[in-house]
Amino acid sequence: MSETTEFMQEMQESQQPYAMASEPSMSFRAQGYDYDHEVLVTLPASHPVSPDRSYPVVWAMDGVVMHRLVAGIVDMYTFGQRTPETIVVSVGHASEQGMAGFAKREFDLHPPGSIFGDDELAKSVLTEGAGGAFEEMSAGFKGDRFLDFLIDQLRPELTERYRMNGDHALLGHSSGGYFTGYALFARPGGFGRYLIGSGTHPQTLDMEAAYAESHDDLQARVFVGCGADEANNLEMAASRLVSRSVFLAENLRMRRYPSLALKTQLYADRDHITVIPPMFADGLQFLYADAAEELMPLLAKDEAGAQT
Repeated sequence: MSETTEFMQEMQESQQPYAMASEPSMSFRAQGYDYDHEVLVTLPASHPVSPDRSYPVVWAMDGVVMHRLVAGIVDMYTFGQRTPETIVVSVGHASEQGMAGFAKREFDLHPPGSIFGDDELAKSVLTEGAGGAFEEMSAGFKGDRFLDFLIDQLRPELTERYRMNGDHALLGHSSGGYFTGYALFARPGGFGRYLIGSGTHPQTLDMEAAYAESHDDLQARVFVGCGADEANNLEMAASRLVSRSVFLAENLRMRRYPSLALKTQLYADRDHITVIPPMFADGLQFLYADAAEELMPLLAKDEAGAQT
């Protein structure tokens, strides 16, 4: 009997739910904020029937937009035995608030002092478009407080409620990618796994260099991803989304930290939006590759020469 056949028989005999389930949305007020954040939680299929078990956690930035995508990928990859069961948490702003609510992400995800053009050429382009608005918003940036909120305020509350273990991953794209890279060095060890998608602050490069001066190791799994076509968009090019992210990844590679697992992936023919699904899917598999070693992938390709 093949391992796949045996696994299928075990599934047929199991009465455990096979899909993840979402909790009702919640609201939390972070310290130093005058508005609430919407918190979404989706639980593993085994969560309601395994009261003595605790779970790793994927934290996805940008609320409901990313939550549905990330939870869907985790659900499918868990079902197919590609990644371990994880709780998915997203923090953002309710869709009912409209784009005005969504725009609050910029205050959450950028630390004080963030800039969007690190040279005169880039600044000249960015100030013609959205970059000008970012400059006006910069006085309200509080990514440092938001990071503290996630780790020190929200995590303990949700850990007690949902049986989270100490294994935490942080995923972000665009401004969320800026934030994830910032978190890697602002609170080392705050998370153990990081997906930095399409965005790296100039300050993050400075923080990486400062970290390297006083450390000889970085214990983390880090996936850096970008769409190649992001460099073919004027505003994205001026934001240095691809080049700065690759530069960060190259620097991390050259540090040769013994405890760092690092992968960089550029996606051909993918732009700032279309890169998100494959990048998150690939990134999650890489981030949890160490934890998935004992899983038996369902319907995976056969090894060369293997008998089916």
